[in-house]
Amino acid sequence: MLLAVALAGCGRDGSAASLNEPIQLAPGQSAIFKAEKLEITFVEVGADSRCPTDVTCFWQGTVPVGLTIRSNGKVTQHEADVSTDLAIDGYVVDVLDVSPARGPQSQRIAPADYRVTLKVTRA
Repeated sequence: MLLAVALAGCGRDGSAASLNEPIQLAPGQSAIFKAEKLEITFVEVGADSRCPTDVTCFWQGTVPVGLTIRSNGKVTQHEADVSTDLAIDGYVVDVLDVSPARGPQSQRIAPADYRVTLKVTRA
């Protein structure tokens, strides 16, 4: 539980973040890596095609997230999914998780309820 509280406090509203540590962001929130001159903003979730809990699927599906990355004054847009590594100016941004998990087919997740957990390391 302490880890969940710690993660929830990281990267909110442009706060400082650290390399090699998981960062959880809500849509519109940014994590700033000052020493690295790197800022990552979670923009939105694309089409959530993960398998609903009340359906048997042959493929687990995907949940792409939109990220805006500012590095050394340059701004780029990216789309990534869980276990996707983005190489940016000597750093690797890894999407570790997108939550909440997909529930029954009849339940939709509100865009504001999504959270993305990232980890940034040196390449």
